[in-house]
Amino acid sequence: MMTHFGKYTLQLGMLAMCGVSSLAFSDQLSCPAFVEPEKTKTEWVAPYMIFNGVPMSVKRFDSEQSPAAILAFYRRAWAQPAGQQQPVENDVPPWQTIGVVQGKCFFSVQVQTANLSGSTGLLSATQATDKPRIIPPEKALPMMTGSQVVNDIEHRDPGKTARTLLLSNTFSPETNADFYRRTLTDQGWKILNSYQMKTAKGPGITIVLKKQLAETNIVITREGSNTMILANLVDKP
Repeated sequence: MMTHFGKYTLQLGMLAMCGVSSLAFSDQLSCPAFVEPEKTKTEWVAPYMIFNGVPMSVKRFDSEQSPAAILAFYRRAWAQPAGQQQPVENDVPPWQTIGVVQGKCFFSVQVQTANLSGSTGLLSATQATDKPRIIPPEKALPMMTGSQVVNDIEHRDPGKTARTLLLSNTFSPETNADFYRRTLTDQGWKILNSYQMKTAKGPGITIVLKKQLAETNIVITREGSNTMILANLVDKP
């Protein structure tokens, strides 16, 4: 059975592959600095974003050290006195992971082999928050009855903010497309384009809408018995 940490690892890997990026800005985590091993190069995936309602920062790394050496480094760095919570490790092939809780922050490393003897992976930090999450009207997305939120990511670049949602329901792609065309048009959005496309998993539907400076792109595809809705809402494209 896959643990919560394992599911989190898969989601984080998908996030990195999606290429979510951001430059530093005023929002930041109130967490200790993330320790990094030697012979390791890092780059930001996102200095700050909201991932499924939780503030997060993510770095990608490449290292000359093996995954075993990376994990050993963090076992030492995160070792706790006897009686306190120790780092937790998990395998979610091809990833190996290690994570630790420090105060209100959760640090995690996921690593896999790269370039024969080296490694690559992600360093992430999340922070618990007591503040209620407020979604501004321009970032709200209507959903059909029974829809489930698979992922919800808020990220920011200079001059614009965006929210990316992945939803799932059992209605057909055509029914979902009709719902979003009708509902968003009623909310003042203008349809710029709407067309069918071919994907690796079968036919899909893309809808592009605009409302003043905001733009929304919706891609609807069928996966087995479910329909997946990927929506990207940007306030100033």
